[in-house]
Amino acid sequence: MKRRALAALLAALLLLCGCAEKPVTAQSFALDTVLTVNLLSGGTAEDAEAALARADACEALLSAHREGSEIDALNKSGEGTVPLSDLTRFVLEEALYIGRESGGALDITLLAVSDLWDYKSEDPQVPSEEALREALVHKGMERIELTAEGACAHGAQIDLGAVAKGAVGDEMVKTLQTRGVRSALLDLGGSIFTLGDKPDGTPWTVAIDDPAGEGFVGTLALRGSWSVSTSSGAQRYFEKDGVRYHHILDPGTGWPAQSGLISATVIAPSGLVADGLSTALFVAGEEEGERILSRFPEAAAVLVRQDGSVRTLGDVDFTPAD
Repeated sequence: MKRRALAALLAALLLLCGCAEKPVTAQSFALDTVLTVNLLSGGTAEDAEAALARADACEALLSAHREGSEIDALNKSGEGTVPLSDLTRFVLEEALYIGRESGGALDITLLAVSDLWDYKSEDPQVPSEEALREALVHKGMERIELTAEGACAHGAQIDLGAVAKGAVGDEMVKTLQTRGVRSALLDLGGSIFTLGDKPDGTPWTVAIDDPAGEGFVGTLALRGSWSVSTSSGAQRYFEKDGVRYHHILDPGTGWPAQSGLISATVIAPSGLVADGLSTALFVAGEEEGERILSRFPEAAAVLVRQDGSVRTLGDVDFTPAD
């Protein structure tokens, strides 16, 4: 899962927006991170809890590491067909589409590979080339077959970690919308979702962390409903013998991607798209990333190169840090 390479508005500043209504904040833990829901207009504590409950229900379907999930069942099914919920089918379809449009820079069949890189271990180890080669045998998005009855993975090992927070955030926003919430900010461990406009009429302000330091590379100004997702080599990593190994893997080699970028932030109406594209752009690099992004005209991006310089792609209101 992507970790905090992205900082949203500081919650304290948001909640001092001069709203006539009393803001509501609720938190829970899911998707291996803290989820925060801030309702600024038209919401109650029950609405915030409903959004958090929806997140847990989605994780129960989509997590490769949650026993009994639909993805867990697919990974264990071999050549069998597994019935799918509408949500799981939609997420698979969208992730496969992004994978194709990105030339495989986003690949949701790297579970066997990513499990070799145990970043949660107290003493993580660098996998051997032989182990990586054996794990790469289990990748292949072309193996996934969607039918009217469900899906068959044909031996591919699926991990939706690169799109899950985006997909879940979308579902949480939908839940709030159906309950009449007019203005909200959601932080899913660094994946940010805005719903509606801020009650005081000012833009939402989202700061993008500097992966090489403690500050920010700049801020985004957003109006209306958007999602913002960042992939960065500073999100999750370990160091061994003086070498840093981050968690965003190159699907071709199984090793941490080395594309010349240290951060890729994507802004899009869809959280699933923003989440998946941020990984794809980080893996693909600047030039290929520009081509990939052109396939998604509603999305924009902020790329941070290894030398710390920043490039924006698409229509984005970005202010560099001083």
